[in-house]
Amino acid sequence: MAQDFQDLTGQVIKKVIDMAQNLETQLVQVLIEVAPPDVRKEKQAGLLNGPVVSSEGRDDVVTSQGQVDDLLESLGF
Repeated sequence: MAQDFQDLTGQVIKKVIDMAQNLETQLVQVLIEVAPPDVRKEKQAGLLNGPVVSSEGRDDVVTSQGQVDDLLESLGF
């Protein structure tokens, strides 16, 4: 009996979480659509930029695909 209750509760919680995530996605889309054109372009261009890390004087930053392959190989992949 208790497991049935937990299963039903889990299903309800999952549905509420899915609904909240869907609502958040839709609200973000509305905010993007109603934003002024100049702000919209600035925000969209900024989304593609990753963190800027200077590799000068550092040995813990990879800068090429070869270094990435070496790192993955050393980890057993």
